Amino acid sequence: MVTAIAYVRPVTIDEAMELLAWSGAVALAGGTRVNSDTTTRQVEVVDLQALHLGGIRAESGQLVRVGAMTTLQQLVDCDLLPAVVREAARRERPSTLRAQGTLGGCVATGDAESELLAALLVHEAVVHVEGPAGSESVALAELLAGLPLAGGRVITAVSVRTDGRAAAARTARTTADKPIVAAVARATPDGHLVALTGVARTPVVVRTGDELDPPGDFRGSGEYRRALADVLTTRVVEAIS
Repeated sequence: MVTAIAYVRPVTIDEAMELLAWSGAVALAGGTRVNSDTTTRQVEVVDLQALHLGGIRAESGQLVRVGAMTTLQQLVDCDLLPAVVREAARRERPSTLRAQGTLGGCVATGDAESELLAALLVHEAVVHVEGPAGSESVALAELLAGLPLAGGRVITAVSVRTDGRAAAARTARTTADKPIVAAVARATPDGHLVALTGVARTPVVVRTGDELDPPGDFRGSGEYRRALADVLTTRVVEAIS
């Protein structure tokens, strides 16, 4: 079990970055992950809620900027976001946890089964990060590939494109279960983007010709997941065509 040996609540980004540079520091941005961690370790909890990183606002160029501490339920309820993103946020956590879990926590965790991350990937999400070198904006796909975040870096917001028709499909043991594999596609001026869950360490964007090597588990072998990926990809691409 996780044992908190220290608890701090910074009030500025600079203070948060300094605290998160400590060895063993854990950002608390909703608590759904830290509280469910089954490993035995001691951590120094850095609570980000006093940084006021919430809020959703429309920007120019068909973009919406979402604060990192915006809750999953706020994503579900926001008409500014694409329907596929809102539905994926609804599926991310049970109703009792959507008011607690945050977008920043979802991104920083990089859950391989996250339909929300897949939806954000095809909507060309860009993650805004504050770190020792200053502010930077990183494509979500690049950030996920480099997880975990280096110490001293704080996710402050995520920008999402809202244009283009999108569709999602999933296969799970039950309708309420996490997907074994899920696919999300979005039409773009150059064709389409497709992202998959359940086939790699994190959700990933896939392109024609990519060779998948999914891990297997009790819900399905790697071969089964690869077959599901092909079927679901075809389904969502046809839906947006």
